[in-house]
Amino acid sequence: MMLIFVTVLILNVWAVSADDVLSLNINILEELGKIKTMETKMKSMEIEMERLRTENKERVKVAFSATLSALENTHKFIGPYADAVSLVYENALTNIGNAYDTNTGIFTAPVKGVYYFNFVLFHHHAMPTGVRLLKNGHHVVGATDSAPGLDTEDTASNAVCLLLEKGDRISLQLWENRRVYTDGNRRNTFSGHLLFTM
Repeated sequence: MMLIFVTVLILNVWAVSADDVLSLNINILEELGKIKTMETKMKSMEIEMERLRTENKERVKVAFSATLSALENTHKFIGPYADAVSLVYENALTNIGNAYDTNTGIFTAPVKGVYYFNFVLFHHHAMPTGVRLLKNGHHVVGATDSAPGLDTEDTASNAVCLLLEKGDRISLQLWENRRVYTDGNRRNTFSGHLLFTM
């Protein structure tokens, strides 16, 4: 019985042409090649996904917002002074990443990137006011307002996006011969955050 089976098998193999055998082998090799290519692509995708997961975990988070003072039931004027003076926004409402120093009023960029800053300047009574934003001690943008008219109160503001290198410093400065008013309403604010790293 076994001899008959082997004989039939040999006859069937001889009946298959050489072209059919080669064609069958080529198709198998092609399919094996496609599978290998897919495995390689999947491995690359897994590596990229792991890189993105790690990058998201390590992403630097920087944001701050501070008011000029933490006064509650009183008020004060800062200035006027003959020379420009640094303003210290001492009441940090948010300081994620601790890049803003409430003792000096200076924001120090922890990484190279594009940052957004804005400041609001509240003006009260009969003196002009003005604040400039400095990058490493150099004027970038400012906001000023003349003495209020009939309403006795005005607000000025400005905002800017800046490309900063790690260690660059941003601060606000009261212009010479100008004054700023602050009270418990906390209307003078300085804020900033990292948009994206470079």
